[in-house]
Amino acid sequence: AVATQDTITLIRSAIRGVLRASDRELRVALRAVISSGDAYTDLGKPVIDWTEQAEREALIDSRARDGFALLAVLDGRKVAEEVDQAARLLATVLGQDLQHGEDGVFRIARKVAKDRVISTVDAEARHGRKTVERSFDGYKGHIAEDPDSEIITATRVTAGNVGDAEPAAELLADLLSEQAE
Repeated sequence: AVATQDTITLIRSAIRGVLRASDRELRVALRAVISSGDAYTDLGKPVIDWTEQAEREALIDSRARDGFALLAVLDGRKVAEEVDQAARLLATVLGQDLQHGEDGVFRIARKVAKDRVISTVDAEARHGRKTVERSFDGYKGHIAEDPDSEIITATRVTAGNVGDAEPAAELLADLLSEQAE
């Protein structure tokens, strides 16, 4: 099971990840640029009237600004690998789901980003499709089986959006090399 997250949850979770990965000194510098008033300590969504478009837009804009402010603090700074990875995830989430309007407000983009991150809990999981009507979130398992003995000779796990043919050459490499001999 994959913890698929909506845009606001992705942004808040990615910001929490950057804060969590940072040492005390860096965390103080990062918290100093947060302007939304969100402490980013709880896992729940902020309490707003979700039926009000203006409140939803203000929430997205303020959390996006927090995220970009954190990235600005980190820009050019030598940081630990864990902070760098968390910052890259935050940048990915902000870049895939948001658009900056002509009025200067960040809004959820009305597009689907290629290779979209769907969870900060499992950043490698992706949306996949079994058929036109049936989709799933997570991974695909690929298996190669020897046709004569019916023994499984190789396995591979890929993100849900990887085509079934993509891992085939790797999975069948040993069988193809035997036939070439």
